[in-house]
Order: sequence, then structure tokens, then C-alpha cells
Amino acid sequence: MEAASHVVLARRLNDLHQLLYTRGGVRPSNAAVEELTKLLLVRIAAHRHPRIRVGPHTLAELSDPEVVRALDDPQPLKDAFARVNALEDLAGRIPGNGIQSVWPADEPLRITRCDILAEALEILRSIPLGVGSAIDAVGTAFDVFLRGRYEHAGGLGTYLTPATVVRTMAKVGFELIDPLTDGTVQCPVMGDPCCGSGRFLVGMLEEARARGTVSDIDSLGQSFFGADQSSASVAMARVNLLAYGMSHPEVFTVDDSVTHRALDRIAGSVRLILTNPPFGDGKYDSAAGIARTGRWLPGLAGKPRIDPALAFVARCIELLAPGGVAGIILPDGVADGPHLRRLMLGAPQLLNAVRLEGVISLPAATFAPAGTMAKTSVLFIRKAVANDRARVFLARADHVGHVMRKGVVAEDPEGDDLPELSDCVGRVLRNRSVPTRWQGQVSSVAAAALASLDASPIDAEALRARDLLIQAGGQSLGSVLRAVRKRRAGQPSGVPFISVLHVDELGSVDWLQAQRYRPTTPGVVALPGQIIISLLNPSKLRATVIPDDFLEVHCSAEFGVFESRINPYAALALLQHPLVRSQLAPLGRGTSSSRRRIESADVLQTVAPSFDDDWIDKTARRVADALASVAAARSTLVNAYLHEE
Repeated sequence: MEAASHVVLARRLNDLHQLLYTRGGVRPSNAAVEELTKLLLVRIAAHRHPRIRVGPHTLAELSDPEVVRALDDPQPLKDAFARVNALEDLAGRIPGNGIQSVWPADEPLRITRCDILAEALEILRSIPLGVGSAIDAVGTAFDVFLRGRYEHAGGLGTYLTPATVVRTMAKVGFELIDPLTDGTVQCPVMGDPCCGSGRFLVGMLEEARARGTVSDIDSLGQSFFGADQSSASVAMARVNLLAYGMSHPEVFTVDDSVTHRALDRIAGSVRLILTNPPFGDGKYDSAAGIARTGRWLPGLAGKPRIDPALAFVARCIELLAPGGVAGIILPDGVADGPHLRRLMLGAPQLLNAVRLEGVISLPAATFAPAGTMAKTSVLFIRKAVANDRARVFLARADHVGHVMRKGVVAEDPEGDDLPELSDCVGRVLRNRSVPTRWQGQVSSVAAAALASLDASPIDAEALRARDLLIQAGGQSLGSVLRAVRKRRAGQPSGVPFISVLHVDELGSVDWLQAQRYRPTTPGVVALPGQIIISLLNPSKLRATVIPDDFLEVHCSAEFGVFESRINPYAALALLQHPLVRSQLAPLGRGTSSSRRRIESADVLQTVAPSFDDDWIDKTARRVADALASVAAARSTLVNAYLHEE
């Protein structure tokens, strides 16, 4: 029934969207949703105070579509909005026990046509008010309007989170921690420091209600918080929570969520944060905010400008209580970037304070309705406590219910992975097996075995291989290999040039073809004893050792060049080990399986089997002799075909 109500509401909002676009005189998506939210506030007030009079009409009358349709002038409804916006029992709570009108006092209702107002009120009348409605009215309006013809471009990356992602994050968040275990509390224990229209706040409320954690939504008023720089977003969040049944929602405007004192007051007390922070490389320049961020991400200390998403990660950690959990949506370049890798996987002093609980990789189409195909992931992190988890969950959603087709958002015929995916994550967290259908998309890995924060290449075989090698005393290839800075050079006569086509999967090189190959672009220089490894399409390993027969060799730019701390032929044998290849095969970034790229760091973080000096000596001789024999056999075969002795 709830799903059907949501679908009906979305369909009717789409009709209203067309009216607003063509006749309503309100063009940007945000402005259109704001106007709808103002009318929803009037309906909420009429529900609570139907007899309040505004001129000759009562609120009950002015929320009636037929009454409004018969008006000659929209002014009575404009006056009604101004009146209800000033009602104290609808006001939002701000830190320090103050209250604030839902919208700024001078904010007007802007729709000028009575027929449009009546149609909007007719739609809003179908939204049930109070606990149990299970409808995020404002978020649904955004979903619909952003799919339409309104402009929604902006400089800073801020995008409405789809409802299916919100529900998944709320479900996983509550699996990791029940923020209301102590019952109703006065200090905020759940919230979102960049709440937008309040979609995550509603999502957490609904999850708490669905789990039976709380029955009286209104009693949670001081247990929740929301903050945002946009006063319009804060107003919409307040109305969303009022519609859901909460009085005086504690949602307030801040100049900067990273540094605002109101949020400092609750630092160290929040048990669950779900958020989708703004992002954009170099778009955050607050010196105070960057200094705070540097406490958790030292590599950013002293920078003049940073990505605001990283500042919000640090702020969320500050706000969390010991053992508290934050679920944060981040672009993949940030989520698996050097700063968060160091925080979650590297620096011991930071690992003692923060740990990774899991990652959900989202498909590129997730935020397509809001105008971006940015690839994102959800990181779940915990303010560390004793008895840390030994394992981390990894999950990948391939479908979220919609796709882009010819520049238009359309329903995904493959459906939506997230509802079942979140169930599987819950099973993993409870140490239960995952259905076979999902084993390639949901898994658990030893925290010590985690090589990156990217869950998109999740592969059960690769995770098992890594676990097996770690348990057997294996070590990362970074202890054996060192990446060499690439040096390009033109190709002089007589220098072989190796392309990926000249190396087979066993590391044998067709040197005769390499010596004849003359590409137009400069190659990367590799010296005798160095190892070259193709960083393109790791499912087919292409790696070899440069023999002493040449002073230097050139190779195409897709190869990484490495020096080995042990005999390079033994290192090549480690690369060829089936359990090492299983780890490398699913890695890579890119949309095509044949064009997936990895980085040198991906190779160095791969775990290899343990070895001793005796193994190195024996294996190196065998591999070197075998490759030399193959090269000699190739030469003999060519000469035979040419009838040469």
C-alpha cells in the first residue's frame, strides 16, 4: 500500500510539474519544490488548527482546493502562508532552546495562479500526515521534478539522494548500531550535518519506526538534528518532519557545518549519521575548517583549498560518540583516494580512532536524475572502541531502479539491487551466509586483507585468495617490488619496443616482433632486470622481465615499470601465482572489461605467497631458463621457416 501511494503521488506530481513549468511561472526545480513545500506547511497547519482565520477564511477553507480554485486572487492563500509560517507550534528548534520560523519571516508564497494552487493542494491532500505515512513528500517532489525539464545545474556537487539509497543506508546503519538503545534521549543521537530536504532524517525515523524501536515519533524531537547552509533546504526539511509527525524538529541553518558552534555542542555524542555531503575538488577554503580536517586527515593540513567532502568526513568523526557510526556517500575518487586510504588502512595512530565497517559501491546512474553520472560509494565508518571487528563488508549494486537512455532517465528493466543487497549486508554482519545469487556482489573480508576502499571490483574468489595468503603468512608485493617513475624517450634504431600484443600470459616476449615494431609515439624506458606489468585489463596478466641481452627496451605507456628487491624472475613467478592473479583479475576502473585500468599501487597492495632464499634461487633459475628457451625456440622456428641454418 505504501509503495502504491508513493507511485500515485509521483504520478500526480509529474502532472503538476508540467503545469508549473508551462503556466506556473516558477522555473528552477528547487524553487518549484519550495513552493510545494510551502503549501504542504499550510495543509499541516490546517490539520492542526483548522479554525484559525485569515481574513474571511479559515485555514481549513484555504487548504480546500475547491475554495482556492474559486478565488479571483491568490492573496488570501499568500496571507495564510505568512500566518502559519509564524505559528510557534510549527517552528523549528535551534540550539540553545530557541525556536525559529519554518521559513524566513519575509519569505512569500510565489505561485500566482489559483488553478495551479488548487491543483497542488489537491495532490497534497492525498499525503497522509503523521506517523505511518511512510512518504517522503518533499523528496518525492524532488525525484519527480529533477527528472523533468527544470534546470538543476550548480557549481558545487550537491545532489538529492534517491530514496532507495536512503532506505538502504538507514537499514545498514541500524544494523551496525541502534542509536536509540537507551530509549528517548535529550541529546541528539541521530542526524545529518548537511541535511538538504531532510531525506535522511525521514529515512532514519522510518527505520526506527519499522524496527519497533520507537512508537512516538514526536518524542524523538530532541534526539534528531539536521543542519544545512541553505535556509530553503532547512525549511523543506522542517516541513518534511512536521508532515511525518514531529513537532519542533531540531533542524537549523549554519554558515558552515564543519565549524559551526551549534554542532560543536553535540560533538562526541551522536550515534548515527547518514549524509551525502557536497563535493568538489578545491572548493572548500575555510582555514578553520581545513585545520580541523587536518587532525584526522594530516595530508590536508595547511592546504589552502580542499574537497568539502573530506572536510565533512572529518566533521562526522568529530560528532560521533565512541562506537558511533557514520554512513557517508562519496565520489569514488574521494572514497578510495589517498587521504581516506591512509585514514582507514594506513596510519596506525588513526586506525586506533577510526575503523571501516564496510563499503557499498553504487552504479554511475545513481544520481543521473539530479544531473550527474559521477560514480559513488557509501562508506560506513565507526568511531573506534575496544573489540574492533576483524572483518569488513563489501557490496556492489549494479542496478538502482533507473538508467540513462538517450539523455533521459528511464526505468531500469533489471530492477533495483539495493533492497536485497541491504538484506545480504545484514546477513554478513550477523555472520550468516549470503544467497548464492548475491555472492558475487556481497562479501566479507578480513580487515587486514583490505587493499583499497573500492568495492566495485568485489570478487569472492579474489577475497578468498587474499585471505588464504594472509593466513599462510603471505606479504604484499610492495615488499618485493618498487614502482619506477616512468621515463619516456624516442626510439633509436635497434631498440625493441614492446606492446601488450608482444607479451603472452606466461611472460614470454616475441622479441623478433618487438625489434621490428616502430610506433609513432615515444615509449617508456625499461632497463635490464626491471619488470614491466600491463596496467590495462588485469584479467589477462601481461608481465615480463627485461633480459640482459639489451641495454634498454621501450614499451607502450600502459605498462608500469618496477624494480625487484629479489631476483626479478622469482618476482615474476610470484605475479604468476594463481592466487595472486585471482586478486588482480577483477581490479580496475573503467566501463569496458577490456579497457579496465589499474594503478601501480594496486599491484603493490596485492598479497603474494611467502617464500625463502632457497625458493628464490631455484625458481629464478627455472623461470629465466624457460623464458630464454622460449625466445631461442622462436628464433629457431623463424629461421626454419626462412630455410636458414
